[in-house]
Formats: sequence, C-alpha cells, structure tokens
Amino acid sequence: MLNQLAPSRWEHWGSSVPNNRLDYPIHDRILGFQSAVLRSLLDSDRLNRLQDIELKTFPGEALSMPELFDTLQTGIWTEVLTPGEPKPISSIRRSLQREYLNILLEMMLGTNDTPEDGRTLAWYELRQLQKAIDVRLKQLSESLDIYTLAHLEASGDRIAKALNAQLLSK
Repeated sequence: MLNQLAPSRWEHWGSSVPNNRLDYPIHDRILGFQSAVLRSLLDSDRLNRLQDIELKTFPGEALSMPELFDTLQTGIWTEVLTPGEPKPISSIRRSLQREYLNILLEMMLGTNDTPEDGRTLAWYELRQLQKAIDVRLKQLSESLDIYTLAHLEASGDRIAKALNAQLLSK
C-alpha cells in the first residue's frame, strides 16, 4: 500500500510545489501528525487549564498533569519502560520518541511558557526516562539493531546534558 501513495504535485499562484520528492514522504507525514497531537496535548494553555480543573474538582475526578505526563511517557517509551527482552524500536517510533523528548526538553529548559508545575513534571519525567534508558542500555544484547542502540544512547546523552545545563543555569 505504501508504494501506491504519491506525493502532491498540486501548485497554484502563491504556493510552490509542496514536495520535490518523487516518492511519498511517509516518515515526514506521520511525524507531522504525531508532533501536532503531542504539542497540542502539552500546550501551555492546556496544562494551565488542567491545573485549574484539578483545583476546581474533587481529587481523582479530573485528569491531572502528572497523569497526562505519565500516560504519554509510558505509551511513547514502551520499548524502554516495559521489562523484558529488549526489542528494536521502529523508525516511526524513534521519530515519535525524539519529538516527545524535544518537547520535554523545551519545557524543562524554559524555552516556552510552560507553567512551573509542568516544567517540574517535565524534569521528573526526563529523570525517570534517563534512568530507564541507562538500565536498558546495560541489558542490551548484541543482536539489537544499531538504530535502536544509537537512538537510546543519543537520547540518554541529550537528557543528561539538558539536566546538567539546567542545573548549572539556576
């Protein structure tokens, strides 16, 4: 089915051809959708509203920021957070994980207007993820693909550098 997809060649005044590739950019399209959903879920306005709703409702009746962060992290980093034999991470999942990591790093380092509780939760989730990646890297077998190994090492390195940078700046 993927081989039957074709890129758009539609062009009109004021816009150029959106894609110069001859094949369909499946990774770019999927990442675009994933990024839009993630950025919407972790938008500062949404996080502020969640924080306000928590205050207005009885405990456990509303979605809390910690629940949102934990649910996203558990679902996005399943391959790392689930115990058992390490499995390769597909290219689509690696892209999703990188985008999620980018968003949390932006939140933690203060490059956007995330509420302070959101910034703290981003820091917490990154710390938990770094620990899980470190454990997973120690368990890796030689049969695991280089894509997954490089992805996990790069992700762990980015988290460590961001956590250290954040600590040095304050």
